[in-house]
Amino acid sequence: MLVLGERIKNTRISKEWTQEELGKKISVNTTKHVISSWERGKSNPDPSQIYALANTLEVSSDYLLGLSNFPEPHFRDPFGQLSTFPQIDYAFVKGTSWDLPKLIDSGISLFVENRELSYKDKQMLTSVIETIMKRMKEVEDEIKDEMFNVIPILDEDSSIL
Repeated sequence: MLVLGERIKNTRISKEWTQEELGKKISVNTTKHVISSWERGKSNPDPSQIYALANTLEVSSDYLLGLSNFPEPHFRDPFGQLSTFPQIDYAFVKGTSWDLPKLIDSGISLFVENRELSYKDKQMLTSVIETIMKRMKEVEDEIKDEMFNVIPILDEDSSIL
């Protein structure tokens, strides 16, 4: 599959990634030697690796395999995440505002750098967001209090001049 190797290499280079960087983005077990082997056509990724490559390189698997000359994947969700096939219908998100902690706890799979957040990760993230929001409110109240103390309170007998 020479086309596959060429397309992996060309797309990686266009993103200015090293083989090592691409390997890390795909999975912890994918080394630069594995990427090199794929790019040279010495070995081929398995179907799950092709899927991971397509998502990581932001191209369709059909493009990588030489079945299409159009690199753009067929699906981009409202959050900008690319996928060969939609996992979840995100149509409900458009035109809607969400409480971030509720969204995190909604059961939707969330990823950071191609790593799915675990239940504990989501709990910690929610806690951090709630702590930050609480502190922002405290700072806002402190600023209001300071502003109130700076403004002179005038009674009927006082004048500014």
